[in-house]
Amino acid sequence: MVTPTAGNSHRPGVAEERAQAPIRWPHPNSRDLSLVGLWAVGIFVALFVPALFVAPTAKNPPTGDVWLAFGSTLVGSAVMLAAAALLWRRKADASLLLMGAVPAVSCVAGGVILAATKLSGS
Repeated sequence: MVTPTAGNSHRPGVAEERAQAPIRWPHPNSRDLSLVGLWAVGIFVALFVPALFVAPTAKNPPTGDVWLAFGSTLVGSAVMLAAAALLWRRKADASLLLMGAVPAVSCVAGGVILAATKLSGS
């Protein structure tokens, strides 16, 4: 791509090479986007599916339902970790692993707190 300079803009047909290369923005490929989508599915499973088994306002839910809800939190967190690990392996960028692992660990910690609260009847 050739852009006329300011000095030659008054003379048509005279063009010089650009001093700067054109900007080429990175485009994610479909595999990376699918891994991000898998991470989003994991966070949905970890945060919203447990509410299908135990209502957030339940005072004394059945013990089996509490363990089922906590298990779905663990499954969702494992999916998030797996998607983040695959992205990390593909891109060799540790920040991708960190950005995937922190929400997964936070969901597990929140699930432990909620399960303990529901099982104690508080």
